[in-house]
Amino acid sequence: MKKAVLLLIVIFVFVVSAFALNKNDIEEDKTGKKFAKGSMYATGQIGFNSYVATDEPFNTMPFTLGASYEFALTDNIGIGSTVMFDKWSDYLGIFSGKWTFRVFKPSLDITYHFNANKMKGLNLFIGASLGYSILSVSNELGSDYMGELKSEPHFAPFLGLHLYFWENLPGFFNKLMITSKVYWSVTGDFSGVSAAIGITYKIK
Repeated sequence: MKKAVLLLIVIFVFVVSAFALNKNDIEEDKTGKKFAKGSMYATGQIGFNSYVATDEPFNTMPFTLGASYEFALTDNIGIGSTVMFDKWSDYLGIFSGKWTFRVFKPSLDITYHFNANKMKGLNLFIGASLGYSILSVSNELGSDYMGELKSEPHFAPFLGLHLYFWENLPGFFNKLMITSKVYWSVTGDFSGVSAAIGITYKIK
């Protein structure tokens, strides 16, 4: 249920953005360039995945947790990194106690921002993440995991946007934005569609 709510929120954000793109109020940002060479951004985010890595998971996290960082190489191109964390349990259909799975997903991200300095209230971008899914498996009885899941590389193109809800406010709030992304991971056991939404702070 919570994952469905998050998906609806992400879809709503993209619909609102599409509406904004069709308006005729596109103008230069009064407070300066939103995305410009040398800028730095930090994001805290929650997300969810479409994949189900084991047959009967339980004790799953309601959302994956993560953080990301981006540095603007030019007025349109950014480079950064993301790390996401997920955890769940499964009995795997055998009498060997509870298995707990933890996945850390660090990645290197490259992003292209469209019309970064002209869209009032939003910034649309695309990119790709190249990283490694690090799997850790533990068993309450101390058994060794002999299953098929393993640590592996992952590659995920994505579409995202920044929404500047507070761009007209002074000081700290002027540097905050809502960020949402939709990923399509195309490799490995943890492939599939995923989404994330979070709060981004413009450091510089």
